[in-house]
Amino acid sequence: MPSKKTNKETLTATELKEIKKHLLKLKEEAAERLKNKKDMDMPEAEVGDPIDDATRSLDKEILFELSGNAHNTIEQIEAALRKMDKGIYGLCEYCRQPIPKKRIKALPFARYCINCQHSTEHHHN
Repeated sequence: MPSKKTNKETLTATELKEIKKHLLKLKEEAAERLKNKKDMDMPEAEVGDPIDDATRSLDKEILFELSGNAHNTIEQIEAALRKMDKGIYGLCEYCRQPIPKKRIKALPFARYCINCQHSTEHHHN
């Protein structure tokens, strides 16, 4: 019986092609966010009260956070694309079992199956 489950969770060539297309689109969107963030970097105002300064500071912090997230997303997407090239995409990095298709479709750059994800998060906390 277990082999049936594995076959059901193994991604077909068509599914892989669709996921790759989706990953490339996500990467493009993240790169666009980074580019827009650079364009949005605010010039320093010459005059302003402390509230203006605080608002500007908060805006910069938010932009920095968005930039960090975009970089992180791009790195994860590139790692997933490398796994596709090596033929190991869709396998949990910890237990080496296939990651369920439902999870892959929701998070195409998932590195772990849900059980191992919970385990790694539990160990980090």
